[in-house]
Amino acid sequence: MAAQGKVIVAGGSVAGLLAARAVAHQAASVVVLERERLTDAVAPRGHVPQGRHQHLLLAAGLALLREWFPGIGEELESLGAVPVDGQGAWVYQGGAYRARGDWGPPVLCMTRPLLEHVIRARVAALPGVRIEDGVLVERVVVEGPDTVGGRRVTGVVADGIDRAADLVVDCSGRNSRIAHDLAASGLLAPPVTRIGIDIGYASFQMRRSPGDLDGGFVACVDNPGSFRAGSVLPVENDRWQVTLAGVHGDVPPADEDGMRAFADSLPSPVVGQLVNRCERVSEISTYRFPSSQRRHYEKTPLLPGLVTLGDASSSFDPIYGQGMSSAALQARALKEEAQGVGLFSPELPRRFHRKAARVIDGPWRIAVGGDFGHPATVGARPRGTAQLNGYLGMVIRAAHVSVPVARAFNGVLQLAVPPTVLLRPDIIIRVLRDARRSPVSSGETIQHPRVGTAR
Repeated sequence: MAAQGKVIVAGGSVAGLLAARAVAHQAASVVVLERERLTDAVAPRGHVPQGRHQHLLLAAGLALLREWFPGIGEELESLGAVPVDGQGAWVYQGGAYRARGDWGPPVLCMTRPLLEHVIRARVAALPGVRIEDGVLVERVVVEGPDTVGGRRVTGVVADGIDRAADLVVDCSGRNSRIAHDLAASGLLAPPVTRIGIDIGYASFQMRRSPGDLDGGFVACVDNPGSFRAGSVLPVENDRWQVTLAGVHGDVPPADEDGMRAFADSLPSPVVGQLVNRCERVSEISTYRFPSSQRRHYEKTPLLPGLVTLGDASSSFDPIYGQGMSSAALQARALKEEAQGVGLFSPELPRRFHRKAARVIDGPWRIAVGGDFGHPATVGARPRGTAQLNGYLGMVIRAAHVSVPVARAFNGVLQLAVPPTVLLRPDIIIRVLRDARRSPVSSGETIQHPRVGTAR
């Protein structure tokens, strides 16, 4: 059957671009409306302040990009994206470094602007897809009788002009005007869960040289403890991308001396050593994230003609790096459900949001469960959080000495396998046995990676 109908995607971020790719082969026309003025330059967008901070495309997201855009991995690498894997990883968590080795396929480190730039070009080249910039979507148009059950979204109002569509996909972020307008009018008001973590970031780039670090990257978090965190990842143009983070008001300063003191306070000395060794080549950018937020569209009557994904649906604590890959998996769910029931079927929103909820559940529990490790975190604690955190603490300690446990844990964090993998009998046996062998339990001296001597 020939493609037919028109789709409008509100928002041209990674979520919006992947949503456009998800529906492109079933619609005659797909228009992505982005409020920013886009340029050919690889640079952070003004309304995406987190674009200046670290982004790691997890294994699940990278696998989907490779499937949907053949050759994109090689293209990103040709533009400077850096593959990293468990062989060169220095990840300090729970008092020691995770055992290095085969953690699964490599992932790519790059800046978010580079990733968006490449995906945008791929999506813009798809037949029937058009990206319009400098266009603000204000709300959706809802038509039908004066009953929720009989109403349908038939388009959007953008810059004061009605634009018709057979399906609207809201990817306009956690502060979505569409979501706020529909909730205020009572037409679509899903329950909302917020988990207050109040995380603050300070990020910058440094010049990267081959002798800087005996390994591919370093990341650490003081958990249990202060929850201070820091990581140094390789990105394009021979740069290190550094992000420092703290929660509940304990945020890294944006001045040089304060930033360095914060880096030196981390449980792994390596972040501070690299910061002191390498030349900073960008300003220090800050970002504040008050809470993880989830709109439960799966729990409310929905409007035909409208689906929501990405941060407009669920916005995670960014420290876990799950947002873009979760959005990618939601986009895949949209494609699958649209193929099954029809892109413009009244059943699509209900079926999609139920499937998307299952996609979101895993990373949500990881992020929220981890956040509740800090006593100041506020919000509705998911059932079983204490038990889950207790077991994950054992997993982390076992991963200090067991590569198989580290590989399974990494697969879960990368959204490549479900969390239930950690409950396989062979993994449980390793966790119970190897947690006692962790340097944290045995008192063994921690061996830190080598940082090059000062130049």
